[in-house]
Amino acid sequence: MTTSGVSENALAAPSSSPLEYLRVNSRGPIHELFFTTLAVLLITSCTCKPKPVLDKAPVLMAPSAEWLAGVPVVDHATPHEGGSLTIRLPSEPAGLTRIHDRFAEGMMVRTTVGPIYETLAKVNHADPSAALEPLLADTWALDATNRILTIHLRNGVTFHKGSTFTSADLAFELAVIADEKNSTSGMRSALGDVWKVETPDARTIVVTWKTPNPFAQRTLLAGLPVMSEPSLTGEFDTLAVHREPDGTGPFQVSKWDAGKSIMYVKNEKYWNSKRPFLGRIVLKFVKDETVANQLWAAGEFDLMTRISPIFYREIEKPAAENQWAITKYQRLAVPENTYSVMLWNLRNPVLKDARVRRALAAAYPAEVIERSLELGLESRVTCPYFQGSRSCDPEIKPIAFDLVQARALLDAAGAKDTDGDGIREVKGAPLKITVLSNSYSAKLSKLLPLYAEQLKAIGIELQINAVDPATFVARLRGHEFDAAPMSWSNLDVMTDAYDVFHSSQGETGKNYGAFADAEIDSLLVKARSEMNEEKRTAFERKIHALLFAAQPALFLTTRPELDAAKNRVHGLVPSVAWYDLTKVWVDP
Repeated sequence: MTTSGVSENALAAPSSSPLEYLRVNSRGPIHELFFTTLAVLLITSCTCKPKPVLDKAPVLMAPSAEWLAGVPVVDHATPHEGGSLTIRLPSEPAGLTRIHDRFAEGMMVRTTVGPIYETLAKVNHADPSAALEPLLADTWALDATNRILTIHLRNGVTFHKGSTFTSADLAFELAVIADEKNSTSGMRSALGDVWKVETPDARTIVVTWKTPNPFAQRTLLAGLPVMSEPSLTGEFDTLAVHREPDGTGPFQVSKWDAGKSIMYVKNEKYWNSKRPFLGRIVLKFVKDETVANQLWAAGEFDLMTRISPIFYREIEKPAAENQWAITKYQRLAVPENTYSVMLWNLRNPVLKDARVRRALAAAYPAEVIERSLELGLESRVTCPYFQGSRSCDPEIKPIAFDLVQARALLDAAGAKDTDGDGIREVKGAPLKITVLSNSYSAKLSKLLPLYAEQLKAIGIELQINAVDPATFVARLRGHEFDAAPMSWSNLDVMTDAYDVFHSSQGETGKNYGAFADAEIDSLLVKARSEMNEEKRTAFERKIHALLFAAQPALFLTTRPELDAAKNRVHGLVPSVAWYDLTKVWVDP
């Protein structure tokens, strides 16, 4: 939750069979048992390609270069008001309040911040510098100490439930976030050490930090969804606002059909003269990728999101069974500030030694996974910052697949198989790792067995525990895992890695693996308090290098979000922040 903020062009899929392609092109000491496993997975896994009914003699259309690359076609259509947009979501949100730790999932944030909730300022993603522009705030200014931010609010803004937006609402929301008894640690960390909040009048709020913090100031302006004081009054975990938002945005929640969908309708009393074109947005929950693909082919979605790389490639061939996708939809590659990792829980004693974690990285068959599952759509990463930015050191390369090196690292760490059962032990504890997996992910269902086969060859047992998304998140936050594949995303190009890797965030924050390193802690604090971009970038490069050496997580890949929209949908412009749904319209 994408390199350099631009999507990659699609690459041609191999013309030979998947197994033969891998035998000819794979490099590294991958044994025959691995290929046997891969062959079974590729042969028995059902891609479940939809087979819609076609005319007897269809005219086969080949996809255009723009369609293959996921680049929106230049649209000269005249905007039309009204109509409905149905969007597929891969999971149902637990709630619709970003400031609540349990609800702050990436897709929920994308579909609520902007349409439902608004921020004080808006990032201009068309600007190379990603400058901020006024939204709910008219103006803002930072004092000479870089600690005091004075914000003047826009007049005439009202919430969905009728109250007027004033500085008291914002001050109350900041107090709710600052209260440590509330489940707001993620936003509390992102906003930094706020020392004082003052409201000299209804249109002015002054926020003072203990130390300068450019990340926190940007989060306050462009990342905090503004909520009304009445909606946040009461016991935080049980507030009605979690399911019935009271924002200022151009849409408001009309209906939540549990397990099925959420409906937004146009806010007819929206304060901004630039009103949305759409009359309604329907978010339809379909977790299973195969079922989602079938419904997509049947025309159920105007915007299909999170298409798997395998299916994204399958529909490229100009065959009869793919005409529904080529002729009725445009593909969209959405650039993201995101990266995926295999997170290690360092509370497990067998994972505490960095040499063991480096061995786990050396046993990851990245090239084969890229060819068989990622299909040229993903790029390896090593860095927790915006990929391709100056915060990432380009000289740092991923650890290469090398089972010989992996065994040597385990030997050096004292991990030996003393009882002859094929599993090494670390200080008497067997090197058995249970990995959490999303049961609805087709990619993980294939990737993890391939990885487990390689780990078995070096004396490590990887047990796979596939659970539903809600259980996955609950166990992750409850630290009930040894390993967990997950993705981090940011809707802005600036990234503060503090809440993910600082040791203080190990219990209540997002440092779910309990990683702790004094030098990295110090650099994270320095980076988030440095106003000079050059100096801050230097700190971030050091953080990148030290994290790579420590391997608290196996950094995997980044890729654009792969979506597709019906040809009747206009105004979808992909950016790091997803789409601006206020500018979207549909043909009547």
